[in-house]
Amino acid sequence: MRLSLHSLAERYLYPDQAYNNIDEIDLGALYTSGIKGLILDIDNTLIAPGVKKPDSIMVNWLEAAREAGFDICLLSNASRHRVAGLSSGFGIYAVARASKPSGMGFLKAMRLLKLGPSQVCVIGDQIFTDILGARRLGILALRIKPITRKEEPTVVIKRFAEYFILKWYHKTTCI
Repeated sequence: MRLSLHSLAERYLYPDQAYNNIDEIDLGALYTSGIKGLILDIDNTLIAPGVKKPDSIMVNWLEAAREAGFDICLLSNASRHRVAGLSSGFGIYAVARASKPSGMGFLKAMRLLKLGPSQVCVIGDQIFTDILGARRLGILALRIKPITRKEEPTVVIKRFAEYFILKWYHKTTCI
């Protein structure tokens, strides 16, 4: 059976749900649906790239997620130093140098959370790292729009391809 480019995108690159920002996610409904753990990207999902310390938006959102009952693991391709600097003081798990979209980091995050694919949700801004990695493992994948357009050159190149995939996605999900 041959899969078309569109069906491959639908299977691996389309998020299960998309939001403008992380605050739009209904944490109560997500928890009620059986999701007990959140695997969160950092840069351009929780905080702008390059920001060294958690801002009030990140702090408030993480506190709300913990109050809703979620266990949390930050998952990033960034250095240990960057990830530790942003996760310390929250009492949450963190995986640096995750090699997303490789399953390795996602599997490590699930082991830390002691949860399986049907019990966790990945939240991120990039299709080719966060969404692809989650979808390959059968994990619920939520995409939010990037916080800022200021990004590394390699990410800017990926955003060009994402533009077309998201265009297809919006055509299939909008009535």
